[in-house]
Amino acid sequence: MALLTRSLFLARSGTLVLQRGLKRNSKIPVTLLEAVPKVGPAGAVVQVNKAFMRHELYPKRLADYVPKYTGPLDRSRLTEQEQESAAETAKGQIDLQHRVHSLALRNQEIIAKLVDIDTLVFERNVMASDADAKDATQTLYGSLTKADVAKALAELHGIVVDRDALNMEDKIKSTGYHTCSV
Repeated sequence: MALLTRSLFLARSGTLVLQRGLKRNSKIPVTLLEAVPKVGPAGAVVQVNKAFMRHELYPKRLADYVPKYTGPLDRSRLTEQEQESAAETAKGQIDLQHRVHSLALRNQEIIAKLVDIDTLVFERNVMASDADAKDATQTLYGSLTKADVAKALAELHGIVVDRDALNMEDKIKSTGYHTCSV
């Protein structure tokens, strides 16, 4: 018989002994056609002993064999819960796309406003210097920071920009023209 397997192993005395009935994979997946006590409800795919399936379940039409490509680990058949979660994920992706699109439109509006701005002028106190030359730059009391530029853009032009989005020196400590990009 093909179902009975035979193997050889060494006994304690060192002689080879023939052993019958050694089964490596003794359980198989089956689909229950009717509810079976202590096994599972109707329609469930469960693992049962091969002999139990062959002698009890299959002859009484309580279960059917499952083809190899399907079974409890088959991902081609989605359960209702997985279908719902897939629908929620798709809805979440659509919401994310809408948010990204609205953010892009808002960024375009901010860019259009920024193009219209030529210069920002800040008034600060200046330290007295020993040499009063016309072209010499003077140092400021304190400094001009990214937070000051972001605040000025919000107050004067209605443009809300995060200070981390500004590309400029960390602190401006001298008078003159300085560039800042967004």
